[in-house]
Amino acid sequence: MPGLMEQKTIAPAIPQIWRSSLDESAVSVDWSASGSWLAAASASGTVCLFDAANGECIQSLSAHRFGATQVAWHSQDARFATAGQDGFVRVWDARLDGLVSELACGAEWVEHIAWSDSGRLLATAAGRKLKVWTKDGELVREYPEHPNTIAAIAWKIGAEELVSACYGQLQFWAPDKAEALRTFSWKGSMLSLAWSPDGRYLCHGNQDATVHFWIVKTGKELQMWGYPTKIRELAWDHRSRYLATGGGSDITVWDCSGKGPANTKPTVLSFHRALANHFAYQRNGGVLASGCDQGQLALWKPSKRKEPDAVASLPAAITGVSWSPNDRLFAAIAEDGSVAVYSPPDKAG
Repeated sequence: MPGLMEQKTIAPAIPQIWRSSLDESAVSVDWSASGSWLAAASASGTVCLFDAANGECIQSLSAHRFGATQVAWHSQDARFATAGQDGFVRVWDARLDGLVSELACGAEWVEHIAWSDSGRLLATAAGRKLKVWTKDGELVREYPEHPNTIAAIAWKIGAEELVSACYGQLQFWAPDKAEALRTFSWKGSMLSLAWSPDGRYLCHGNQDATVHFWIVKTGKELQMWGYPTKIRELAWDHRSRYLATGGGSDITVWDCSGKGPANTKPTVLSFHRALANHFAYQRNGGVLASGCDQGQLALWKPSKRKEPDAVASLPAAITGVSWSPNDRLFAAIAEDGSVAVYSPPDKAG
């Protein structure tokens, strides 16, 4: 008998500009402030500097003996920092083809690095040790040892105020003071941390499959639960309106405008067939890029629709995504060492 069957629209492919690969699993990727270079770090400790236009490897640096953990580019100039499992952070200059400084961070494994918004300061977290350095590698401040391993750090945008998370507490720090400015206590294990661009909210993803919100000015708390698994992924849009959160194959997006997300229903983005493990909003736009454990990539406009606008894939689990400074390109890296740069279709970018 004749009938009508609904057909699902297949999202178009995201055009790939180039693809290369590292010697081992890719662990971190970041763009230069100019957008001319892309740095990608591997589990072997090698860091490759690519020409962002064509994927040519300009430099291959043996940055860390036992493996790299992160690469982070300075917000204004041609230097970038790398962190490793050898206890050091190293700062490099892409123009000078060499090492600028080497920072001993106080523990065998450096988990986190973060440049201040101005680029004047670099924060490092290794074990329980939190330090702040100038961009030239001079130690500005070593803070009191944390009671537990530091799980995450984040600078407030537009200010030199740093927050650190470890089991049981968040602490706020200023470079000119040795003691914490204030402490928020929370009984639980935090895994990730994200400060909203306007400074209103501070959020952390947790081991117990919850997302915890703090209204920074008042210290008031909100908590979101019901996720399938622990939360490592958090991404704010540039307006501080939307917060995308992981914790499963779906991406949950909270609208934080007005009175905030309390007692509201989030938008749920469903496409990935495995854990959605990395995502990032454009720096000045509303498009969200996401990747999952099966190598799928997707671009979304969560404020307009719940289906992806464009999709792509790499051969292994996605280990990082990053937008170029002008938001016209984004990079993705994968567990097999793949490094790829894509140009979003017009309607998605």
